[in-house]
Amino acid sequence: MTLLRESFSAVNARFHLVGIYTLVALLVRFAGHWTGDDPSGLPLMLGAMLLSVAADGGIFGVLFQAAMGPKEPLSFLQWMAGLFLPVFWLLFKIGLLQALLIAVVSTAHQALTGGALPESFQRVLYWGLPFFDLTAQVLALYSLPVCILARVRRTWRPAIRQGLAVFRTRPSESGLLLLLPLAVTAIESTLHFALGPGSEKAPPGYAEGLVSLAGAYLTLVAFFGATRVVLASFAGDPREVAAGADPTAPGPAA
Repeated sequence: MTLLRESFSAVNARFHLVGIYTLVALLVRFAGHWTGDDPSGLPLMLGAMLLSVAADGGIFGVLFQAAMGPKEPLSFLQWMAGLFLPVFWLLFKIGLLQALLIAVVSTAHQALTGGALPESFQRVLYWGLPFFDLTAQVLALYSLPVCILARVRRTWRPAIRQGLAVFRTRPSESGLLLLLPLAVTAIESTLHFALGPGSEKAPPGYAEGLVSLAGAYLTLVAFFGATRVVLASFAGDPREVAAGADPTAPGPAA
């Protein structure tokens, strides 16, 4: 429980990051609403998603830095610039795995029911969205800190595979931290089913804003705790630099 207390305290001390995380997530939702089914709105949606990734890099970088405690802290903007590509690539791979899972389940549902594939896809996506989102959160729990650690140490790591390995090597801490994405899933799925099908096309209301705020808070608490576990699992000097590494990577100079 000490890990959770430290994580809550760390995020409480930097609660403005929760606000930024929430606002960017709502911006993506508004962009999706404004875009709708109009292909001409895709640049707006793409821009909002890229801004979200950049902001996530700054937020996660600042929290990672707080957990690591370097002698030469970097600014939010420095973390944004340094982590944009690594975080984008990691989230892209997790998104692909999530999409593959949705496709497999949709195909299986269509084969069992004999209905049209688009109809099966819509039904699976609506009823299975909480599970698919939880799967993505579990994949990101440790892989995101591992990804940032690799960038700070300026080495390459298979972030998703090593992140999953941490669940096996640190089962007690992992069990506690998994309560947080489960709580996020419970909150978001309650709203998801309360609003009903097609709610993603409507603009977000007050209820969705509050749920986004609560989800952002718990997500960042989980990230800080996961960062602590990852740093302990890959013990060593977090400021080491590999020979020939990129000197512009975030992290204190060697």
